[in-house]
Amino acid sequence: MTFRTRSKHVRSGVSAGVAALLCIASAGSNAALQPSDEAPVARRTDMTCRLNRDASKDCTTHEKLTILRPAGRAQLSRLDFDFLDNDRLDIRDAAVIQPDGRRVPLSSKQIDTRTAPNPEAGFHRKRQTSVAFPGLRVGSTITYTLVEHVAATPNATEFHERAVFGPMPVRLDAYRAAFSADRPIAWRGEQLDAFDVETSGQDRRLVVTLKAPRYVNLINEDGTMARRVPRIELTSSLDRQAHFGPFAARYNAILAAPLPAGAAGAVAAARGRPEPERVAALMKHISAHYRYMGDWRMSERGLVPFDLAQVEANGYGDCKDLAVLLAAMLNASGIDARPAFVFRGVDAGPLLVPGLAAPNHAIVRAVVNGETWWLDPTNNVYLPGIIPPDLQERWALVVERNGAVDEDRIAAQAPRVIFDGTYHASMRDDGSARVDLRVDKDGNLLWALMDGDYAQGATAVDQHLCNAWFKEPVECRIDRPDTSAAGFGRYRISAHGVDRRALDRTSSGYVYNGGAGWRDKWERLVNYRRNGDVGDLYLGDREESRAKVRLDGVRAEQPLAACSVRSPWFDLDVTPEPAAQGIVYRQRLVQKARWLTHDELTSDAFGRFLDDAQRCTNALRQTVSVASPA
Repeated sequence: MTFRTRSKHVRSGVSAGVAALLCIASAGSNAALQPSDEAPVARRTDMTCRLNRDASKDCTTHEKLTILRPAGRAQLSRLDFDFLDNDRLDIRDAAVIQPDGRRVPLSSKQIDTRTAPNPEAGFHRKRQTSVAFPGLRVGSTITYTLVEHVAATPNATEFHERAVFGPMPVRLDAYRAAFSADRPIAWRGEQLDAFDVETSGQDRRLVVTLKAPRYVNLINEDGTMARRVPRIELTSSLDRQAHFGPFAARYNAILAAPLPAGAAGAVAAARGRPEPERVAALMKHISAHYRYMGDWRMSERGLVPFDLAQVEANGYGDCKDLAVLLAAMLNASGIDARPAFVFRGVDAGPLLVPGLAAPNHAIVRAVVNGETWWLDPTNNVYLPGIIPPDLQERWALVVERNGAVDEDRIAAQAPRVIFDGTYHASMRDDGSARVDLRVDKDGNLLWALMDGDYAQGATAVDQHLCNAWFKEPVECRIDRPDTSAAGFGRYRISAHGVDRRALDRTSSGYVYNGGAGWRDKWERLVNYRRNGDVGDLYLGDREESRAKVRLDGVRAEQPLAACSVRSPWFDLDVTPEPAAQGIVYRQRLVQKARWLTHDELTSDAFGRFLDDAQRCTNALRQTVSVASPA
């Protein structure tokens, strides 16, 4: 659980267990609480760090890790440490202490340093030291001392260190981290009941100590996130201008330069269009002409992007390069736009310290027809007015024209109707049906469709649509326009074909399995409560889906009953309509929350909602007889 500036230096392991063991643990994790006696590894950490005047740091960390269960062997057999090429990392006194007390020092052949692998997109200048520990068994303890010098981010004048103690398959038996500096250390934290934080020496020394052994690991919990976890951040200043002011001046200097030829041509072509179309044209220009590459210059340039001409000459850039280019192009087109620093991910967490370790991404704030839009030019596709889900409900640090760095707030996306469809099935005696669908998509559903077309091609996406809308497609034809022009007005998809299993056959006849998608949703939430899960559940955007369903050629054993359910989290309606023969109804589901917290999910009120929602949904599962017209 080292204090580490995220964008500067990350220790990574060969497995999820080692990554969690040696990194600042992520705030999110999949998994119900595991009993402490099942912990595979126990850990004792003692770290001392000097935070230097130039915002670099020197740390010495003594680690002892004991294997408690067989699974711990895989976690500790090899450890990897990544560091930038202008940092220094030395591993000393590495050894294995066997259960009988015998100490086996590692030889130099068991410690290997080389160039670290490049990321999937782009490249960097990192080194990697790997340590292999031989002869491990239950009861073995590995021990080593890590001596590091971590260079300051170029142009930074303030330090910012942070640690998040998230769930991990390691029992923390002891933890002590001592920091000293020649200027006062300010700190902020939350959920720190398990730790003592002591300052001394006119706040120039700070020590974080774990009060008692702690084991928090989650198991068998799919898709939830532990968000209420201990976190602490240290800094030389709580003033965002002190941290980001030097960078703001550089950004504004870059933005003031003339646009290079390609960017200027794109702006000229877009000028005169309505502002939303102008934004779309410039976003598409960047997507078509620039490759998004991960940051590989941190050791040289820190948070400073290349100038506009260099970005165009390269034909690629990381988030800050593309953000500053987009902002410059929008400004030249007459749309006010500013670069902004944010944390990208479904859960950003609070801004405890407005320092360099807080953001991990750069985007653009633009004022379009008087509304604030948040634009991410690193995405391959774009929908006008849509805020990507991993950028909503969070802080943003915006570089203003006067050099100030202001804190703004990105709101949640306004609710949209993302699915509005009709389903018409003409049943046959064998339970198959001729099916015709018409669907209007918007919001995240349309964004996902566009992204699928970009990444896989329309044929693959059309096959997915057929398999989603037909249980067993015999024939299926999808008619839809090219998604490259989507975003202004509705996007309509038509599907036509034969579904061999439109009805489920049972020993007594046929069943129409209406509401299957809803049923799966409610069952997952019921399982959360049944299994004693503990995380928060991320749902996505607030949104509405609605459809009209018509089944010709069937008779229901019992008339379909209308039902409505209302709650703070979801609304749903099933509304039957008169039909001379067959079944006709409308269904509507409104998702009103982006997150379901653990407290909400386990509340009596949510339990009552689930009972009502399941009762309403189950009414759509109808026993029917086929009565095809002559």
